[in-house]
Amino acid sequence: MIRADFALRHAGQLATMMPRPDDPLGRIKDGALAAHGGRVVWIGDDRDLESQVTLDGDLLDAAGACVIPGLVDAHTHPVFAGSRADEFAERVSGVTYHAQQSGERGIARTVRATREADVSALTELAAARANRFLANGTTTIEAKTGYGLDLDHEAKSLEVIRQLAEQTRLRVIPTFLGAHTVPPGVDRRAYVRSVIDEMLPAFRPWAVFCDAWCEASAFTAAEVRAVLGRAKELGYAIRVHAAQLAPGEGPDIAAELGASSADHLEFATPSQIAALAKAGTVAVLCPGANFTTHGPRPPIEAMREAKLAIAIASDLNPGTSNSESLPLAMSLACVQWGMTPAEVLTGATVHAAHSLKLDGLVGCLRRGSYADCVVVDAESPEAIPYYVGVNRVLQTVAGGALWEPS
Repeated sequence: MIRADFALRHAGQLATMMPRPDDPLGRIKDGALAAHGGRVVWIGDDRDLESQVTLDGDLLDAAGACVIPGLVDAHTHPVFAGSRADEFAERVSGVTYHAQQSGERGIARTVRATREADVSALTELAAARANRFLANGTTTIEAKTGYGLDLDHEAKSLEVIRQLAEQTRLRVIPTFLGAHTVPPGVDRRAYVRSVIDEMLPAFRPWAVFCDAWCEASAFTAAEVRAVLGRAKELGYAIRVHAAQLAPGEGPDIAAELGASSADHLEFATPSQIAALAKAGTVAVLCPGANFTTHGPRPPIEAMREAKLAIAIASDLNPGTSNSESLPLAMSLACVQWGMTPAEVLTGATVHAAHSLKLDGLVGCLRRGSYADCVVVDAESPEAIPYYVGVNRVLQTVAGGALWEPS
């Protein structure tokens, strides 16, 4: 008999996300699973659970509802203070995102507010965001810095990310995004040197990934190559904000460096898409930010043709996508871009996990994976995006434990 300290049973459709020839979602009808020490130790037909598993712990009855793996959000900015709601109102009235990045506005406003907040205040704000992620079915996030933009304040943001992982049920993967924008009043060359010579070596023990924004309003291709090239030498895995607001070399850099992800990609060319696919990079698309900045549709057909793995992310941030809801991002990708429900569910699980180097651990349900799963009030897993803007999550399980709002 297999010993377990948590079990879930009577899942009407249990989507393992382990594809079979007859079903890309690898679903089990009337399924069940059992976990021990936070990992799945058994998964199969509900009728076999009692004969194969000895349970000493919590039992969750899904009562015929759908069960999916905990969602994986591969692009978030959860450490910030302040609001930019007025900028949202301006963009609705026709002001461009680019026009909001001058002087002390845009990202600079968030940098100022974040610098003024202490670790305790920032952790409290981030913990509230963690609760909203979990309430919407997300159990793993990639968490970027990028609103500190000097050695001390980026270190403060990484400490908040560490405390967030320690104090909440959310699984948090840290990314250093010192190359987000050049802070106001700082010499550009001096700032890039500080990122390369001071911050990158200092933060390697804390952050798994290093990200940089390759955009005219952020950093040039030469600067991004210098930052990410040094990051790779130091052992960081690489992510790139690429071709979001205009065509550029960001996707090329991601492919050259074998980046784990290239994010946004609205203006990526077919040749860049092919290079990313060849490099094994995941395209992390951010429908929420695209929606509020009125961006063009990413080249989905070229991505499909190249067999480029596509992840869907919330891009939680204060400027363009203040949402912790991956199901909403999935709905937007379907409605705005013509992606299929199965594509976006795979994007918010398997492909997102791959971009975070967590294949087989999150974004799927199998023996040995983390026991992260979500009970959803929907006719099928593919129906989740159909409920646009409505949270249909009945229960979130993180690491084999029932999650309750803190």
